[in-house]
Amino acid sequence: MGAGALGGLMAAVVVAIASLWVLQDARARARLGRPVVATFGALTVDRPEVWAALSLVVVVVFLPLYLVARAAD
Repeated sequence: MGAGALGGLMAAVVVAIASLWVLQDARARARLGRPVVATFGALTVDRPEVWAALSLVVVVVFLPLYLVARAAD
């Protein structure tokens, strides 16, 4: 396995772990009655599964956004 492939694999693992953390953290906050919510025009993200999916697919946008929305509570 080449260095480029190994780097890509490591990046994918880090993104997957970060998305799983977002899912776990968002579920825990929802159980405590403090859900993480962000609104963009007509789109509202408020479910843990949606946060995790968006963090997995568009990590460079939604992981930082989750952290900002999380801190706003």
